[in-house]
Amino acid sequence: MEADLEREVEAAAVAEAAASNNVDSIPSASSSSGVPLSPLHLVVLGHVDAGKSSLMGRLLHELGLVSARDDHKFQRDAAAAGKGSFAWAWVLDERPEERERGVTVDVAMTRFNTRRFAVTLLDAPGHRDFVPNMIAGAAQADAALLLVDGSPGGFEAGFSEGTGGLHGTPGGQTREHAVLARSLGIEQMAVVISKLDTVGYDKARFDTIRAALLPYLKSVGFKESSLQWLPASGPLGENLVGPPQDPNLAAWWTSGPHVVGAIDAFNPRERATSKPLRMPITDVFKSKTGAIVLGGKVEGGALKPGSKVVLVPGPSQPFSVRSLEASGSPTHLVRAGDSVEVALVAGHGGGAGGGGAIDPSNVAAGAVLCHPDFPAVLVTRFELRVVVLDVPVPLLRGHVVTLHAHVAREEGHITALLATLDPRTGDVIKSRPRCLTKGQTALVEVTAVRGLVLEEYADYRALGRVALREGGRTLAVGIVTR
Repeated sequence: MEADLEREVEAAAVAEAAASNNVDSIPSASSSSGVPLSPLHLVVLGHVDAGKSSLMGRLLHELGLVSARDDHKFQRDAAAAGKGSFAWAWVLDERPEERERGVTVDVAMTRFNTRRFAVTLLDAPGHRDFVPNMIAGAAQADAALLLVDGSPGGFEAGFSEGTGGLHGTPGGQTREHAVLARSLGIEQMAVVISKLDTVGYDKARFDTIRAALLPYLKSVGFKESSLQWLPASGPLGENLVGPPQDPNLAAWWTSGPHVVGAIDAFNPRERATSKPLRMPITDVFKSKTGAIVLGGKVEGGALKPGSKVVLVPGPSQPFSVRSLEASGSPTHLVRAGDSVEVALVAGHGGGAGGGGAIDPSNVAAGAVLCHPDFPAVLVTRFELRVVVLDVPVPLLRGHVVTLHAHVAREEGHITALLATLDPRTGDVIKSRPRCLTKGQTALVEVTAVRGLVLEEYADYRALGRVALREGGRTLAVGIVTR
């Protein structure tokens, strides 16, 4: 019966996606040669003040996506605020508090095309106060740029381990960002060692940072073959869209990629279009026409105007898709892997009219848009296979944690320590251990106070990964097994 149900689910999902549309015939973003571009969600990670926003702002300028008028405005306003060195970051940092502090708060999102990809760029905050925002950005990503500060002392500050003990201080965010990125399913990463202009583009500095960082990235699950390494200077635009111009860098960086080349070297992810619709909601806003619009990334299935959908958690009645917008333009179909803005109406009145507007109060943080016949489930108790990180004290049954999954955040606690496992084979080493310590792999049962929308990792990877945090630290990361 389970096999029959799986076939029914798949058939329904395909039919829903393809009804009145041929999925494969839908035109997508194309390169200048007319070749369709694959979607790529790219998150930019790194310690606070590593220069993430500055580098990406300069990259957008080099790609011709910042007008001369805006360029002049950013330079003028940043200088007037005494923040002249942050002018490129202001391309992405829009909030007054971001510009005042020079620290990204929200996950800034913008889009550009490369030779192979239609890129959705997610600039995640580096400050530890905003790690939950970073998690929400990384949860949507297919690949990552990890920005490392190559200036004197910069890498060391971002890569510091902090102090141990119950009241110890957490270390730099380079480590935690790398762990969280891997735990949230990111397998491909380009490590950009920036600010090398401050050391005269010294190759020895580049090599020292790579030698220190590579073993750590491998220890948290990245394969060396899935990592790229490259030097750059964000503010000066060196090695962003073309070969370096500074002779000190050009002397030794002769055949390696620039930033855009590294992005084009990523492999596109397979789209889960044959599965029932799943779209975690990342944004809710009112359009110019007054409609309530939900933003997010489609993780499974497909959507078209007129599709019936439900929100989990949310009201029991279905909604209809009134319109879709992707990359700033209306579209008549989106598939798994696409970022989209969905205007919904109550009832079955899809298309141009009918139905009432959705009530934004019905959209909870972490809600997921689903196929009405095969909705996701809000779960309060679930089983995780976790890897325990650098915990200040051993983890015990009853330990209170904050749970992060896709874009959702919920309070919870560890209900049971089921077993410690061999990390290579998955075999049980010890049943019902009394505690868990750094480096152990284990099977645990977790309870969420109000519930989370989760799926088994084998079914939906994006909805099957969970991070357990407490007091600014990530204690453990895991995948949903049951």
